[in-house]
Amino acid sequence: MEFYDSIGSMIKWFIDCRNRTIKETAAAMNIKYTTFSAQLNSNTVTAETLMKLASYLDIDLNWMLVVLGYHGPVSAVEREMIPRMQYEFRNFEKKKVEKVLDQIIIENPDSTPDARRELLRVFGNKMFYLLDVLVPEEYNLYMISERGKNKYYVDIPRDSRGCMNSCAMRRKAVSVLFEGSKALDIVIEERKEQI
Repeated sequence: MEFYDSIGSMIKWFIDCRNRTIKETAAAMNIKYTTFSAQLNSNTVTAETLMKLASYLDIDLNWMLVVLGYHGPVSAVEREMIPRMQYEFRNFEKKKVEKVLDQIIIENPDSTPDARRELLRVFGNKMFYLLDVLVPEEYNLYMISERGKNKYYVDIPRDSRGCMNSCAMRRKAVSVLFEGSKALDIVIEERKEQI
């Protein structure tokens, strides 16, 4: 099941992408785990719970309505472009992740791929969560499902001819999609220079 097929599956996806568990989310909502899990599986989340979830998980409810088709047909791009965490939410999470990342870099100073693999391992292979927290907020994140597997990409705008400010005004910028692992490698390399 894709993350946007139903409200329950979308909420489960957000729980995972915010580095939370269903159990801890149920506790934060003041709902028994079994009741909350049943609501997610049967798509019977109440409006009150949805509002609490939106606050707790930083869910963009307007985007959720669009992706679930409440505003009519949805394009593939609308489904794939995922809203980023709000600034305050991201900064709170970023402090935790950067602390772990710094330690991983110290332990793996010569191998960026090893540092990336360890970072993913520590955070339960939650690629979207790490990208959302670590990649600058002006970049868009995309999720593309291929053969039942989700792949994440970062859309990084680049000047079309490699020239700086004066050319950028005359030519449109071209975006470059970096696969999630490559984007994390870039973040790690930049972080190495800071510590």
